[in-house]
Amino acid sequence: MTFSRWWLAGRAVLLSAIITFTAPALLQLLPGSPQATAEATVAFGKDDDKNKEKEKDKREKAENEDRVMNGQVLEIDTIKDPPEIVLGSVDGQTIVRVLKTDEIAKNGIHLGDYIQADGEKIHEQLFEATMLSVSSRYTSDISENDNKED
Repeated sequence: MTFSRWWLAGRAVLLSAIITFTAPALLQLLPGSPQATAEATVAFGKDDDKNKEKEKDKREKAENEDRVMNGQVLEIDTIKDPPEIVLGSVDGQTIVRVLKTDEIAKNGIHLGDYIQADGEKIHEQLFEATMLSVSSRYTSDISENDNKED
């Protein structure tokens, strides 16, 4: 009698295991199953591309501002090591340390010239330049009067 009780208990356990593991798979196969799936997509419009381009341009401009300094030469001090130039720029007066000692002479930079310095901005009043170029030369246009009587 004990054997038949074990036999019935074993069959009950086996049947419950089969039902437990196969029922969810069978329910998914039935049409109109209660599980709903939501699908979503992200649409990119033209505005998104324009915004990305604007942000990229802003980043490039900010990086360029930290690497390029423009201004008029107010002072030149070639005695210091490294030589320094004081520029009058939009930010006010800025000291430009010229890391290549021959750049000032090589480019023939004089007081009043408008120059561009490539390098790295340390802060608003200090810039370290690795390359200089003259954008426009200062000329004192003291013209003589052409209507002179001889």
